[in-house]
Amino acid sequence: MSHSPLLLRNATLIPGAHTPHSSGVDIFIDGGLIAAIGPDLMNDASVAAARPRIIDCSKRLALPGFINAHTHSNESFAQGFWDALPLEVWLLHIYPPFTMRRLPERFHYLRTMLLAIESVRSGVTTVQDDLINKMGDVEAFDGPAAAYRDIGLRAAITTSMGDRQLLDPIPWTDELLSPAMKAELATLPFRKARELIQTFHRHSEKWHGAGDGRIRVILGPIGPQWCTDELLQEATQISLARGLPVHTHTLESKLQAVQAQYLYGCTMIEHLDRIGVLTPNFTLNHAIWLTDSDIELIGARGCSMSHNPLSNLKLGSGIARIRAMKNAGVNVALGTDGTSTSDRADMYRSLGMASLLQRAGDMDYETWVTADEAFEMATMGSARSCGLGQEIGRIEVGRKADIQLVDKEDYGLIPFYNPVSQLAYAVNSDAVRSLIIDGRLIMDERRLTQIDEDAIKAEMIEVAEGYVRDHMHEKKEQAAKYLPFYRALHMRAARTDIPASHAPVRLSCGCMPAPLRHTLSCD
Repeated sequence: MSHSPLLLRNATLIPGAHTPHSSGVDIFIDGGLIAAIGPDLMNDASVAAARPRIIDCSKRLALPGFINAHTHSNESFAQGFWDALPLEVWLLHIYPPFTMRRLPERFHYLRTMLLAIESVRSGVTTVQDDLINKMGDVEAFDGPAAAYRDIGLRAAITTSMGDRQLLDPIPWTDELLSPAMKAELATLPFRKARELIQTFHRHSEKWHGAGDGRIRVILGPIGPQWCTDELLQEATQISLARGLPVHTHTLESKLQAVQAQYLYGCTMIEHLDRIGVLTPNFTLNHAIWLTDSDIELIGARGCSMSHNPLSNLKLGSGIARIRAMKNAGVNVALGTDGTSTSDRADMYRSLGMASLLQRAGDMDYETWVTADEAFEMATMGSARSCGLGQEIGRIEVGRKADIQLVDKEDYGLIPFYNPVSQLAYAVNSDAVRSLIIDGRLIMDERRLTQIDEDAIKAEMIEVAEGYVRDHMHEKKEQAAKYLPFYRALHMRAARTDIPASHAPVRLSCGCMPAPLRHTLSCD
């Protein structure tokens, strides 16, 4: 796609978090970059000479495109499927053993396109897609990458990695599983580290830099407990050599914290530090079950964490300690998580929830996360997690032109007073009218410009309903078979005392007397 110059005329501008808005601003976009910002730019000879397309923004709020720091497009045909299930039991239902099937590339394309369309419509210009692909099928990567390329999104897509067999990191299997069922689960195949690294190189060679540089291939160890130390260390070496993010689920659930003690005899963060994988390129997804010393350590190492408040609530995983992490210097990004636990790829929902969730149980309101801090997470915080902190996340001269245009006369902005707060609490994604990515108008007054949305939607419905018809019965049968084991595993972990059990992850107040704080701590 070519870059045609654009001039956003007479906008109300929010350049980024913690920055006042200003009215009557022109934004000149040329070559995919923000070339100039100021009043009456058509009076500038160089701007006039470029003969840009002029977009009247007198009723528009211009703000940085949101960056979804953590999602799973492979879940997009399971929106709203399950209710009241904790993480591991939900995983059993969406990925039951012995049900993985090779599917056509077009299936993966359409499934990711569902998330991509929802993303564009909610002001998202970049997604960090933790694309779960346990079988390593090339179709399951090529289809999603093509979908992001075709719609015009910026995307960092993980090569999914895990080289441990299903039962290896799970405690108490001798007590909770019958010998026959344990032997059966031990036959599940898993991929070796060398094969996983080769798959990364294949994806990188084909897709990294595609879509005029918008598509990036990054490293996605699915979770430290599912990876050998050698795989994590090799992924880290590649990350540092190429300047790529490492994106991994870390301490999302209490069971994962229990698994760390079972595998390593210490917290997961202590172990990851010992093997040298905590770097500024490392993003911990969720990061809920942390001790105080864990938080200090990831801050000292310059790591990021992706905060996914909607899925954390739906799965009952817990409340991440955002204020403590920010105080420790951890970069906090914002994500939706997958569309089976959020259950939409709508960053406006995540923005509002991130502004509210930390207030549950904390009486000291001066510690609460504000709307402006949540806005920072959704922009600069997420940009840094994606490895693009110097290129996107703010509207500044020299940065890439990734901009959402919001209806300034949306009902949630009447009267127009405190726009960032109103965006978090009063506005929904319908207010996003147009979206510019890499200097191109990807959505023009709610019309997607790069795809035939009606035709794709009709095909998407047909394929998605066929998938449910052909595959869901087998998935339900397999999940029911192993459900007693997974429930017992979850409840055993819930009763197990570990260091993170005593961290104030639920109820806390810095002004309380110490005995009372202890009484209200999560245990």
